[in-house]
Amino acid sequence: MAHVATLTRKSQITIPAEVRRRLGIGPGDKVVVEFAEDGRAVLVPFRRSVVESMVGLGAELRRDAGDGVAALNRDRDTWDDP
Repeated sequence: MAHVATLTRKSQITIPAEVRRRLGIGPGDKVVVEFAEDGRAVLVPFRRSVVESMVGLGAELRRDAGDGVAALNRDRDTWDDP
């Protein structure tokens, strides 16, 4: 079944609801447009790899901790002496 979308003056389209449901995408999601050998454009949901999704993980913690030496010293203060 084909779905038709209209190009706006700003060269934008609205992806029909049925297409969004079938692709599993929603507001804020990214899509990749690939070109098939026959000249067709193919819309594919952008899925980040596990590694890519972890980039920046803990950045807020690092910001709160300050420099590494200061954070290590704060952590050492919480350790129990043997």
